[in-house]
Amino acid sequence: MIRKELDAFDGSGKFELSGRKAEEQMAFYLRRFFGSSADVDVLNYLRIDLNGEVAQMDHLVLHPFGLLIVESKSVSDGVQITDDGQWMRWFNRKPSGMPSPITQAQLQAKLLKELLDGSVKQKGFFDQVRLDVLVAISDSGTITWPKSGALPEVCKADQVPDRINHRIEQFRKLRKEPDILTGDHRRVIADFLLKMHKPLERVAAHATTQHKVEEPRPEYKVSPVSPISKTPDINFGRESRAANKPSLFPPKCCKYCQSTHIKAMSGQYGYYFSCGDCNKNTKIVFACISCGGEGKIRKQGDNFFAECKVCSESNLFHNNSAA
Repeated sequence: MIRKELDAFDGSGKFELSGRKAEEQMAFYLRRFFGSSADVDVLNYLRIDLNGEVAQMDHLVLHPFGLLIVESKSVSDGVQITDDGQWMRWFNRKPSGMPSPITQAQLQAKLLKELLDGSVKQKGFFDQVRLDVLVAISDSGTITWPKSGALPEVCKADQVPDRINHRIEQFRKLRKEPDILTGDHRRVIADFLLKMHKPLERVAAHATTQHKVEEPRPEYKVSPVSPISKTPDINFGRESRAANKPSLFPPKCCKYCQSTHIKAMSGQYGYYFSCGDCNKNTKIVFACISCGGEGKIRKQGDNFFAECKVCSESNLFHNNSAA
């Protein structure tokens, strides 16, 4: 479902126009593939402000296992990614350096997670939600990959819907539990982010312009909205939890490589999953599926129970011998 379309556009510079064209192209693909989807929600052009830091996301996709930021890049000739990770843009057969759009999208993702973490009542809930990025190169451009090969975070614009569907299927095969983000969860998150969206208003009508941060851009002012201190809580209420109880359990897989070859263990900072494939640890954090209170793990032999520090809720969560 499309939760938000692109904001109105009144630019005139060639770079600004080409950037807008790339965003409209991506919005078209997302609308065509997910406009009537029950599993995917899309917000086109989202601008949020957290304590003076701004993240401007071209497209935000919400799916049953997480969120994905799509950064649209207008490329008329081509882009080249060097072996050491640098990016170059080619225009009229001349190269020029540009900031890495992967890093740009990752910084946006970091600020988005901070905003969501600070607004949800179930602390730690978004630690179990995947937050990925994709850089979409416009269909007219070409990509010159480094010698190591194609980057998983980069593709052509028309490939993005397939990448999203493939990622959802990957998570679905890895997990045996229900979705992390139910339709109600995604609706609440989308409504919250729509309230936090701060569109730009032009104050310099004839300034030299460019759509992205790597080029000159016009001066803007932020339209007034409620300050961050008055941000409404994202409250996944008791009614929603009752209908989708297991969805609040953390995913039983490694957050780094998504392997299910894991064992629950305890250490100085509490319980965690130890991955048998990449040897990294994933902290176990969750909220009570009944009252939303702080969750805790109780170990009994090879069984690990998800319990609540507030109420008497207790559920078998994991068994090491069956892992």
